[in-house]
Amino acid sequence: MKIFLIIAFSFIMPQSHSDLINSVWARKITPTANNTLTFKRGGVVLEYDCELGYAFHSTYKLSGDTITISGKDDSHSEDNGKILSYWITSYLIRGNGLYMIKNKVSEQGKWKIYHIKRKEPDYKKVKQPANI
Repeated sequence: MKIFLIIAFSFIMPQSHSDLINSVWARKITPTANNTLTFKRGGVVLEYDCELGYAFHSTYKLSGDTITISGKDDSHSEDNGKILSYWITSYLIRGNGLYMIKNKVSEQGKWKIYHIKRKEPDYKKVKQPANI
């Protein structure tokens, strides 16, 4: 019974910033390639896109069991540094999974909002942060 309570408690306890720092979460794109989220200190998250071979330097905020990532697409050098798209994505943290619940995207100044309900996580934790 004690083990059951510990396991159940770990699933309902929200993450803390220290639990996220240096953690890596992966989303399988192909059998051999993953997109990843790597959470850093100071609210910075590296969003690696395996198809572009590019890591976006985005920011995150944690509120209870929800993490919100804000980013911009600065991957196109042909645009002379002009940012054409932005995103704000919210994930529900459940155990070792991140479930997308809302995605807000701006392309050329027009925002679109998508509310999403997933049964499977979009990202799964693949690396625990080292205890510091």
